[in-house]
Amino acid sequence: MARVRRVLLSAGAAFVVVAATAQPVHAQAPLVNLSPTKWAWTDSGNPSTSYLNQSGDMPVGTSLDAAGKAHTRRSYFTFDLTGFKGQAIHVAGLTSTETSVTDCTATAPVEIWRTSAIKDNTAWNRAPQEIERIAEASLGTAYGSCPSGLWFELAEAVGVAVARGDKTLTIELRVAAVAESDQRLGRTVRQPRLAVGANHLAVASELKLQYPEGTCGTVAKHPTAGSSPTFSAKVTDGDVGDPKTLIFAVWDVDHPDQRREFMGGTYGGGVYQASTDLSGYADGTLIAWSARGFDYTDYGPWAKACYLTVDKTPPAHEPGVASKQYPAGTVGTGGPGVLGRFRFDAGGNPDVAAFAWRDTLGRYGTVKANRSGGAVLEYTPDTARTMSLYVVAVDAAGNRGPEKEYQFTVRATSPYGSVDMAGVGLPSTINLTATASETTVMSYQLPESAEVKLPVTGGKASGSITFNQTGSAEITLRAYKGTKLLGQNKLWTVVSDQPVVESVEFDLFANQVEGKTGSFTFKPRRSGVVAYQYVIGGRTAQVDAAADGSAVLPYTADTPGFISMQVSSVSADGTVSQATQHYFSIVPVRPSVYVWNLTDSPRTDGVGILQRIEFGSQLPDLTGFVYRYDGGPETSLSSNGNSYAYLDVTPTHAGDTTVIVQAVRADGSRSPETRYTFQVFSGPVVTWTPADEVIANFPVTVTFRAALPGATQFRYTLPYGDQELTVPVGADGTATVTYTPLSPGLDTLLVRSVAADGTESEQRYQYIYVRDDRVTVYAPWNEYNPTGGVGIPGTVGFYSQFAPNIVEFRYHVEDGPVVAVPPTPDSTTTYTDITPTHSGLNTLYVQQVLAGGGLSQVTEYRFLVGTATNVVSAQYLPSTWGGGVGVEGTFDFTAGADGVVAFGYQFDYDETKTVEAVNGHATVKWTPSEGGSHTLAVTGRRADGSTTDRTWQYLLVQY
Repeated sequence: MARVRRVLLSAGAAFVVVAATAQPVHAQAPLVNLSPTKWAWTDSGNPSTSYLNQSGDMPVGTSLDAAGKAHTRRSYFTFDLTGFKGQAIHVAGLTSTETSVTDCTATAPVEIWRTSAIKDNTAWNRAPQEIERIAEASLGTAYGSCPSGLWFELAEAVGVAVARGDKTLTIELRVAAVAESDQRLGRTVRQPRLAVGANHLAVASELKLQYPEGTCGTVAKHPTAGSSPTFSAKVTDGDVGDPKTLIFAVWDVDHPDQRREFMGGTYGGGVYQASTDLSGYADGTLIAWSARGFDYTDYGPWAKACYLTVDKTPPAHEPGVASKQYPAGTVGTGGPGVLGRFRFDAGGNPDVAAFAWRDTLGRYGTVKANRSGGAVLEYTPDTARTMSLYVVAVDAAGNRGPEKEYQFTVRATSPYGSVDMAGVGLPSTINLTATASETTVMSYQLPESAEVKLPVTGGKASGSITFNQTGSAEITLRAYKGTKLLGQNKLWTVVSDQPVVESVEFDLFANQVEGKTGSFTFKPRRSGVVAYQYVIGGRTAQVDAAADGSAVLPYTADTPGFISMQVSSVSADGTVSQATQHYFSIVPVRPSVYVWNLTDSPRTDGVGILQRIEFGSQLPDLTGFVYRYDGGPETSLSSNGNSYAYLDVTPTHAGDTTVIVQAVRADGSRSPETRYTFQVFSGPVVTWTPADEVIANFPVTVTFRAALPGATQFRYTLPYGDQELTVPVGADGTATVTYTPLSPGLDTLLVRSVAADGTESEQRYQYIYVRDDRVTVYAPWNEYNPTGGVGIPGTVGFYSQFAPNIVEFRYHVEDGPVVAVPPTPDSTTTYTDITPTHSGLNTLYVQQVLAGGGLSQVTEYRFLVGTATNVVSAQYLPSTWGGGVGVEGTFDFTAGADGVVAFGYQFDYDETKTVEAVNGHATVKWTPSEGGSHTLAVTGRRADGSTTDRTWQYLLVQY
């Protein structure tokens, strides 16, 4: 009996709804609305009358006619399910609407039954037989609106019918028998529809053994397989685009409860493969296997079972291997490209079905065995060397026997060659050289072309070869003794139709001077060339070719610099060849001028500031330059054998400044002049004192010097402020201001000059580097975590921004004596060892003596010293190779805290030992038994049981 679904109604509901099925709706399966293919209703008041396929509403329940006679009616509907064959039903809703109700206040228990088929003479006394109730609902205003819309969920009933193979489903709509005679419950409904949401099942087919190759098999006739067979099957799904996979299953026919399932993988085409381990089954076990599809929504049906017998016994012996062309050994025979036949022999083993082979280069394959247990492999080596074939016998179950290595040597007989490339459609020359001395004929062959043989003279041959297209070309080379093939090889060459570009005057090895005249010669590398297209200096042009396909282009070098020319040939059919790039350099006839620092940001040049000007020229035989600076006299400047010369000048005014220069050659001739005008920065020049030792928190005197005449005021902004200040310009054109840098780093000062008429200079951004005269301390201790102990030295680093211009560092710890430490030469950091005298908080005070004798500010460095024990050994210093195996070492322990009465110590993580302390001191001895790295851990112990910090030392014992 199918599970009955109870309809649940809510107040005011427009439809009666039943609970959904447990399966999810398939996201890609829209609902299909089915109308009944046949319908009927029966009437108890007319028990023999058939009401088949009549139009209009369908009656349900009991009602009275005009004469007061009671009529009990039931309605039947048949739906066609053939369209859902092979599908899983997720939703099946019977939908309708009540059109009339006798009494909405009365509760009507309505039922849906699956019945036998509607017949042409169906009537009350010949009604379809009720088989099972598949849904029910309570109707009336107590359960929602009335008359109401109806939805009966029939997914389970429809799904079972489809799975059963039923072509149709006939249902009955009636009032439950307990209330069917109640005249208040009569009602009519519109002809219903069945809304179905379904998903095509993924179906497995074409099951077979992939390895070893075999059919699906039956119980009576089936293949054998070893421990790791590979199964194969194909999956199809009527829903296009659905993701899908296959699940495989295997089981012992005698123990189906031992079934196991596993997923497959695919290389495409819907074909899936999977392997599993059968090593746990005994030889001769009959195994069944199958597969089913899964589209991640529904599982398809299991395919008809296939069968195999487990055979895990491999062939016992190596196969025999022999070849006349390539006998075993190190004497070379045959040659690359020369076919060899290798005979494999199973030694009379009838179970051998094939031979698997592989070679030294990784190639592999399988050849089937004949009825006598033999096989022939046709194998062509492609290189001259000692080779190995590795061969195993394989039985029908895929079991492999022991591997036989057959080693043979391929003689070096392959010819080799080269091509003098002429291009496309033009005859090139191929040059071949024989390797085997007996070679009488060599040949070459292009793909899809006839072989061309060439006579050999003195071990060499040459001939004409024509290529029809550009790109990489494969040429097969062969050597013969008469008609016998000796060896074969492959020659790869690149075919290009880039034209040849030549010039006596213009190439990378001959730098010509601007204005030089010459020419370019273009030669074809393709047949039928009628012209050449070329691009030079951004200009595109064309020149016609002569009858032989060449062309000459006159050229005058009117543009200096590194020049690129691109040339392509044009054939009569319009084909444009690949482009040739031709490069050459043209030396400018005029010298170059470069003024340093003009592009600095912010600007660093100015009036009174030394400025460098660089003259350059690549003219041959250059001896120097003559120049006029800012209207001054002509002056000579030697290049000293270089292609450049430097001129250092000090500008006397801001604004435009012009330099005129000519290059001078060894014969005294001069180049045309270069006139170069640049602008000297007009911002005031800024200097300060002390110039080299600006220190944070010490005053600095800054001097402004006007660059423009007539300046009456400087407007400036100091670091750390945004207010513009003013100071009058003195009679000497300068003014001074003082400020105190607040912190180390880069201070920025802004200043411009203003004349009485309002003329302003450019604003100068002046950077002033402020240094910190305080010493920076680097130490193994800090003020947050206690480290080390009393008597344990630590290396401390003193870093100075003034190094190396310092005399010494001076420091003391707490109230201890002052210690002077000389700075380390050529270093900004000086290191020294400091040994703490008490645990807890310590303060280090340090300052530096500057080169001028002044003292810097004092740096205070606070740090916490721990309570670790100080360990000293003359024989074994920490992290230093010393002593040796059997060499006794003495270790002195000194407590790093008060109250220590004993020390616990441990060498190499052995058992912890204890030694009593006398006035905080103790001595132990240790003799290492082996060289290498060792450890020592020491902890001080107080009378109250508390312990000090642990000391770790790494000891390196000489071997």
